[in-house]
Amino acid sequence: MNPHFEITDKAVINDLLDRAEYGTLAVSVEDHPYAVPVNFVRIDEHIYFHGALKNRKMSILVQNPTVSFSVVENYALIDSDFSSKEGLACPATQFFKSVSIEGSAAVVEDRDEKADLLEALMKKLQPKGGYKPFSDTAYDKALKATAIVKIEIKEMRCKFKFGQHLSKDRFEMIIDHLIDRGTPIDKETVRIMKKMRRSDEV
Repeated sequence: MNPHFEITDKAVINDLLDRAEYGTLAVSVEDHPYAVPVNFVRIDEHIYFHGALKNRKMSILVQNPTVSFSVVENYALIDSDFSSKEGLACPATQFFKSVSIEGSAAVVEDRDEKADLLEALMKKLQPKGGYKPFSDTAYDKALKATAIVKIEIKEMRCKFKFGQHLSKDRFEMIIDHLIDRGTPIDKETVRIMKKMRRSDEV
């Protein structure tokens, strides 16, 4: 990974994981890969997601608990002519934040632990509340029918790509084009570009 792009600050990484509504889970068995988006919650050094007890991903995890998990937050698309006047398509790209995780998955069995984890997921996705706590016996049947999976993180890499590696002229050229295009995501991208550039120069 280009060292300009790598992020190692745990607080910054956790902020991205805690804001993301879903990630992509990748599993494999007998050389057949399978990837599926899942809602998730981070608690300490683990990732948790839920689903049906019996489906394709659960069947694969029983056979092979090794997983990859990725989260991406997209920012502005950078048109090819935003940083080059040569007329080539090659400079076209997208700026983004991403986290890539390698780990091992295990099913959570304890009723109270499952309830706590679903409570944490709901607090992340529905912070306004408005539902009965999962300690309520009304959830007993649903908890029995729901699989909660924990991903034990073995390796994690984080990458923020916002033009930190570009020359001053190309960097400022992109900013000018983004300001001119002026969408909300363009404005936010410019803000982060400038912040990342300052951090990279320190």
